[in-house]
Amino acid sequence: MNKTEFLIGRSGLGLQDDFYPDDLPEDWRFDYYAAIFKTLSLEIDTDEDLEQIFADIQEDEDTEFVLVLTIKEQQLSDLKTLEKLLGSVEDYADDFILFCQVSTAPSKKIMDTLAAYNICFQSAKTLKLKLQEVQVLDFVLSFNKYPVLYSSQAWDEKQMRTYLEGIKDVNSKTILICKFAEREALDKIRIIAELLGH
Repeated sequence: MNKTEFLIGRSGLGLQDDFYPDDLPEDWRFDYYAAIFKTLSLEIDTDEDLEQIFADIQEDEDTEFVLVLTIKEQQLSDLKTLEKLLGSVEDYADDFILFCQVSTAPSKKIMDTLAAYNICFQSAKTLKLKLQEVQVLDFVLSFNKYPVLYSSQAWDEKQMRTYLEGIKDVNSKTILICKFAEREALDKIRIIAELLGH
């Protein structure tokens, strides 16, 4: 069995716990973050400079960094809204995973629109799409490249370990986004992930 590689990260670049040096220019935050963590989630309509982030990702081909762009279910289910949002990132389709927490399976028209993208849906039930599906804790992850589990709750070390043990056999590369995690929590998760990798 291949060793599972866990990519650990958070939502947004706004870490609060003295993560960034005081004199770091704001537009260097992504480079600083990406030197330490291997994944980041941003809303697809983020205020961050996505073009610069994509340029940085493409420039550093040796680094295995995965950007996760999140979309709300309302944005996903409205075809015109979805097409408009995707229009701003379609040139970078290979450079991110589009992620959405859903309550129902997207329509065929929506899935056809997403055919050229790497996607992952997180839901409370099986979606029965033509995607890989795995059950992890209370969620079903439906994906075509890498599974992404997105947590907005703060986890203690036991919960972190339970999750990582539950997903380590799912895929050779697995992404965990801890929405509100600060540096200390992300480092703990990373250490547990390294211990559990097999």
